[in-house]
Amino acid sequence: MKYRKNPTNLDKFDIKIISALQLDGRITKLQLAEKIGLSATPCWERMKKLEKAGIIKGYHAELDICKLIDVFYTRIEITLKKYSLALAAEFEKLLCYLPEVIECEAMLGDVDYTIKVLSRNMEEYQQFIEKILKDDRFEIDFKSFPVSKIIKQSNHLNVEKIYNHYYP
Repeated sequence: MKYRKNPTNLDKFDIKIISALQLDGRITKLQLAEKIGLSATPCWERMKKLEKAGIIKGYHAELDICKLIDVFYTRIEITLKKYSLALAAEFEKLLCYLPEVIECEAMLGDVDYTIKVLSRNMEEYQQFIEKILKDDRFEIDFKSFPVSKIIKQSNHLNVEKIYNHYYP
């Protein structure tokens, strides 16, 4: 299978930096440099280049939301009945504004969006859906899929493996 040319011109050291930082955003510059096989200054310069290019967007703490609050997740497929680009843009703004929506993806095919909603229970979820249905700007069809158990969840990608697959 032939893939397009590498648009970022990253080398093996850049990929190693990304991989290491994704797993441990608090790693020291010296530890990172030792881990990837560069001295501290070139390693730091590469990090800054990756940040400036927007490849590294930030450094975050990974939270266990279930230890903060009792949560109930629901996946929802949404279709706008009268789709237009203007209406879709307005609907997307609404979804971005709603704090219950923790993930949103535009889809191709019969479904326009999939969203992941966080609530404390089914009653709170129902209130969320009713809030959207009461908004006269949007006519939607939706299917709800309450999550009974999270089998696998990861915010970490195997960057080296993926990158090397697409840009051998």
